[in-house]
Amino acid sequence: MHLNEIKVNIDQPVFEWHRLLEAASANDFIVIEKDRDKMIWFITNYTQFLIRSGNVEVATLYGRLIPDYKSFVYQANLALPVGYELGTNPHALFDLLLNFETEPENRFIIWNDAGYLYHLNEEDFRDIFEQLIVSAYCNRNGISTIKADGTRYRVNQRNIFIFNEDEFDTIKPLLDREYYITSIDKPFNKRIDFNLVRLADGSTNQ
Repeated sequence: MHLNEIKVNIDQPVFEWHRLLEAASANDFIVIEKDRDKMIWFITNYTQFLIRSGNVEVATLYGRLIPDYKSFVYQANLALPVGYELGTNPHALFDLLLNFETEPENRFIIWNDAGYLYHLNEEDFRDIFEQLIVSAYCNRNGISTIKADGTRYRVNQRNIFIFNEDEFDTIKPLLDREYYITSIDKPFNKRIDFNLVRLADGSTNQ
């Protein structure tokens, strides 16, 4: 398992947080923090920064309102631009996460309190987690589809998963395994690297 560790000082301006995260080597972010207030400050400010910055699709998912697969699909259906109501089968969700309806420069999917579903239904969580990271990897690397003009569909798609710090050990196995990548060139299995984000401020040296 390779985790690219990033420390974000939340006392700094939000554009400095973004500078660090934008330059991160791995595709997706695992944010862990034990201080609930600190976490809320970070994610609310960063979400609004992304929305204001332009050329970014931002889909925010509210984890404490996601007790099962069906409720995740409902939220994702209303967060990502699409012109139809989804069914609850895995193929429908994966198609939505690839989301060929639009082609922004950047797309961020933010799953707040992601650990809530993990504790309620680990199987549903694992299914959704895999679909999120595989779809983002495919879109970011231009291996998801060919457009009508013959060019590859490519979006800088990244996921931000928000966890309490004490949940980190429970999700480690998901960060240290191979995933089946549905490449249009040739499907393959791959271990995917993650960025591990820790928050700091003037009151802590962590």
